[in-house]
Amino acid sequence: MAGLAIITEACIDVKDRACVDVCPVQCIYEFDPAKNLLFSEAEAGSGVTENTHAPSPDAIAVFGDSILYVNLDECTSCTACYQPDVCPVGAIYSEEHVPDGSPTSAKYNAEDQNKGHDHTFFIQLSRDVFAD
Repeated sequence: MAGLAIITEACIDVKDRACVDVCPVQCIYEFDPAKNLLFSEAEAGSGVTENTHAPSPDAIAVFGDSILYVNLDECTSCTACYQPDVCPVGAIYSEEHVPDGSPTSAKYNAEDQNKGHDHTFFIQLSRDVFAD
């Protein structure tokens, strides 16, 4: 069974947003620090906001607007965003395959520049960042 999508550290300061375009439920959010709001778009860069959420101040302070966030309550586990040809830096994993940094860990995405790191922190961050 497919798992919830988790965006990990390879996304930091990249935010390609190809994942936004393939998401059928617009559960991938960006943070707008000027408005202190998490927002999703049906098409990346369209300026048409589909959904908004208030961020948790402590959780959003970790990476701010340098990374995209998946709302795990809205994700349908469709697998569209974590297909190998979507994220150019391999930042997205299914929840049950997020690498923990150990040699027996799940296989890292080929383009992930942070191979060997424990990415499981991002599972909890995805849960914590949405305050409402």
